[in-house]
Amino acid sequence: MKLDVILATYNRADILRGALESFAVAARPFGARVRLVVVDNNSTDHTAAVVAEFRSRWPGACLALFEPKQGKHHALNCAMARIKADLVGQFDDDERLAPDWVEVIFANMADPATDFIGGPVVPEWDVTPPDWLPRAGYGGVLGLVDNGPVRRRYGEPGFPAMLTGANFAMRRVVLAACGPYRDGDLYAEDRYMWNQLMRLGAQGWWVPELAVRAKVPAKRLTKAYYRRWAFQEGRTLGKETRQAGGTLLGAPRWLWGEALRNAATSFAGLVRPMEPSRRFLAEIELRKFAGYYIARNLPFIRDTYYSRA
Repeated sequence: MKLDVILATYNRADILRGALESFAVAARPFGARVRLVVVDNNSTDHTAAVVAEFRSRWPGACLALFEPKQGKHHALNCAMARIKADLVGQFDDDERLAPDWVEVIFANMADPATDFIGGPVVPEWDVTPPDWLPRAGYGGVLGLVDNGPVRRRYGEPGFPAMLTGANFAMRRVVLAACGPYRDGDLYAEDRYMWNQLMRLGAQGWWVPELAVRAKVPAKRLTKAYYRRWAFQEGRTLGKETRQAGGTLLGAPRWLWGEALRNAATSFAGLVRPMEPSRRFLAEIELRKFAGYYIARNLPFIRDTYYSRA
């Protein structure tokens, strides 16, 4: 089998070097044909020079593409249109592959019944995480993924995990069946891909050994960053369910219940001592609900409003 690995990048030339090097030194099974497909998404820094230098040292191991249309979904579509291998892997430009990442892919995808696999994204903190950082449920803000140390089937009862684009491998025929990302899926590529996989009935596994490490810069460890992310996540969910019924005043009853509980927790945190992470979690859950409600019921409010939330 052949493996093409997609790496989309934008203005992260210095961080990109580490991602490229981790791919170069990753162990390969004997006879395996592995290629890196790097998509420069209209970078204005020295990304092109970094990629060119890498290609000069590893000729034939890297296909360099340029996508002038801004947006990660455009970069991914550009790569998907050019890949030819049986298998497709993907990781991000701020990540480092584990030394056996490629070997784990070939070992797990040897089973023809396996359509895709996903694995953990482990943090490398630039600074000590603040005490208000939510302990669970918001790893996606930082691109982190941890679904436990046991291999499990996606979609099985009691395992609600979703595949993410930060670290996965998939059969090319399955990826092609999912189709290209749409313009309306900006910032929601993972959710779109997951919905397509479920629609197809694709079978996949959470594989703890398929590991990557991600740099977590200090600039992401701010409450403002988390607040914007939560609002945007709510907006995405609201747009997806705009036509669904079974609501009370524009939102499902259970969601109103969660909102009331989070409002009560936020108020309690103002009048008595409370663990900072619990208090902040309630706040961003309320912001997520606000994004959901506005996107579902007030579509005339422009997306530019959301970006400032």
